[in-house]
Amino acid sequence: MTDRSRRLLVVDDERIQRLIVTRAVESVGFVVDGAADFDEAAEFLSRRTYDAIVLDLSLGAREGVSLLHMLRRGGADPLVVLISGMDTRVRSASCRLAEALGLRIAGSIEKPIVPAKLRALLQDVPRREAVEDVAPAVMPSATELANALDRDEIMVAFQPKVALVSRGVAGMEALARWHPAGAEPVPPDLFVPLAERHGLIAKLTRNVLRDSLAACRRWRDRHPDCSVAVNISPLALANPELPEEIEAALAQAGVAPGALIAEVTEGVVIADPLLASEVLTRLRIKGVRVSIDDFGTGHSSLLSLMRLPFTELKIDRSFVACCDTDPEAWKIIRATISLAHELGLDVVAEGVETAAVEARLIGAGCDIGQGWRFGRPMPAAALEAWFGAHALTLA
Repeated sequence: MTDRSRRLLVVDDERIQRLIVTRAVESVGFVVDGAADFDEAAEFLSRRTYDAIVLDLSLGAREGVSLLHMLRRGGADPLVVLISGMDTRVRSASCRLAEALGLRIAGSIEKPIVPAKLRALLQDVPRREAVEDVAPAVMPSATELANALDRDEIMVAFQPKVALVSRGVAGMEALARWHPAGAEPVPPDLFVPLAERHGLIAKLTRNVLRDSLAACRRWRDRHPDCSVAVNISPLALANPELPEEIEAALAQAGVAPGALIAEVTEGVVIADPLLASEVLTRLRIKGVRVSIDDFGTGHSSLLSLMRLPFTELKIDRSFVACCDTDPEAWKIIRATISLAHELGLDVVAEGVETAAVEARLIGAGCDIGQGWRFGRPMPAAALEAWFGAHALTLA
C-alpha cells in the first residue's frame, strides 16, 4: 500500500454488507476499514481521514444520521454514499440533510447493495474545489441607506424570463442592487430588511418601480409583449394607497398596466392579510398582473392561491435546481404545474441553469424559465445587446 491509496470507511451493523462493500470497492483501488456501529466508526475517524464513507442509515441503537454531524465537524472532506433498506423518501431526505450540512454526497443506494452501482458512484472521488474566504458584507446603517436612496445609488438589474417552448422573451424581473462608491456591494438580503425596519421600504419600492417602468417603456418600443416584474414588500401591502401610487407611476412612465407584474413572496408573513387581499385585488382590477414568488417555501401556499388574485406562480429555485437528480423535487414541480394550470395561472421556474433541466420543464408543461441558462441579472444598458443576441444564444 502506498501513501496515495484511497481509503474508504464502511459503517454498517451487518457483517455481510460490510463484506459486500469491501469486495466491491477494493477492485477499484480503495483500502477499506469496516465499522459495525457509531462508536467504532468514531474511533476510526479519530485516527485517520478517509476519501469516502459508505454509511448505513440504521446502526442499531443509533441512526447513521448522527454520524453525519461528526463528519461535518471533522476537518476531512470525504465523499459520502448512504445505504439503506428504507424507502426512497427516507434516503432522499437523508441526502438533502447531508448536503445541507455541507457534506459531499455521491448518492444513496438501496439494500441489498448492487456492487456495480456502488463502484459507479465511487469511480472518481473529486476533491471539493478550494474556495477563497470572502469577507462578510458589512451591515450599513439606516442613515447610509437613506442617503443612498436620496442619491439614487440603488440601481436596478434585470433578469430575463423566457417562454420555454417558443424561446420568446416573456419579460424581465427587476432586482435592486446597491454598489456604494468605493465600497463592496451590499446584498439585497441585507439592505431590503434594513429598509423595512427603518421605514425606508416605501421609498425603495418607489425608486425601483420608477426605474423599472422607465426601462420597460424603452424596450417595449421594440418588444411590445415584454413585461417587467417588481417585488412588492409585504409592508407595502399594508398601504391602502398603493394601487393608486402604482397607477400614477404607470401613467407617468407611459406603460400599460398589463406590462407590470407585482411579485409577492409567498414565504413572508403579511401582517394584515385582509388589507393585502384588498390591495392586490384592486391592482388586478386596474390591470396589473400579480405573481406569487418562491412558491412552495411558505406555510400557507394553498390558502394564498385560493384567496389572492394571482395570475402567475413562480416555482422556487430550491426545487428547480435539483429536479433532474431529486425525484421528490421533480414530483413537486409536476404537481405544482398541474395545480397552477388548473387555476389558470402561468408558471415560471426560477433557477434554470442547464439544458437538461430546461428540457424536463418543457416536458412537464412549464410556461416560462428564468435563470442563468437564459441570462444573468444585467443593467438596463445591457438589455438591448441581450435582446439582439437572444435568438442566437438559445438556438
